[in-house]
Parts: sequence; C-alpha cells; structure tokens
Amino acid sequence: PHLYLTDPSGSYFEYYAMAIGSRSQTSRTYLEKEFETFGESSLDDLIKHALKSLAASLAGDSELDSKNASVSVVGLDTPFRVIEGADIQKYLDAVTVEGDQEVEQE
Repeated sequence: PHLYLTDPSGSYFEYYAMAIGSRSQTSRTYLEKEFETFGESSLDDLIKHALKSLAASLAGDSELDSKNASVSVVGLDTPFRVIEGADIQKYLDAVTVEGDQEVEQE
C-alpha cells in the first residue's frame, strides 16, 4: 500500500502513516513509534492505532468520542467506508481499556 502527501509546492512524499493539521506533530510521533507493527496488525488494531494517534493530538481538556472521531478504511478488495457514530464507539471503548491497562502496568 502507498500513502502520499502532496504539499502546496507540488512536492510529494510517501508514508506508511501520516497525520496533518494543527497539533499533528504529536500524532506523527505516535505513528513513527508504532509503524513497524502495522504490517502484522489486524484491521481492528490499525483502527485503534488511528484513534490513539488522534487522541494524542487533542487539547488537554478534550476527549475523543463518537461525536468528534471517525476513521476511513480502504484497501485492496476493500471498498471505501467511513466508521463513525455507534460503529466507532466499540473501538474507542477498546482504546480506553487498553490505555487503562497500560497505566496499571506502570
């Protein structure tokens, strides 16, 4: 798979994962740390990585929820679809549980 980012000057760059927009540096840092596991990850795990990277870029008092998060999926033999609302909530719940378990282990 290929992911390209084209900047306004016309230059383009290939990535395994990318985040853009305000506060995106924190998300890119998360993706840089985790991208080597993406090849072995299931679709559900990749969606959770996407949500974790989004959560990393939120302002201090903001929280990721089903009203402000959505994930799009596309791939070989996989038509484009957007996961949002109630469908994204199960992933948000899983990310929260994983985060709680990581905190307990520390």
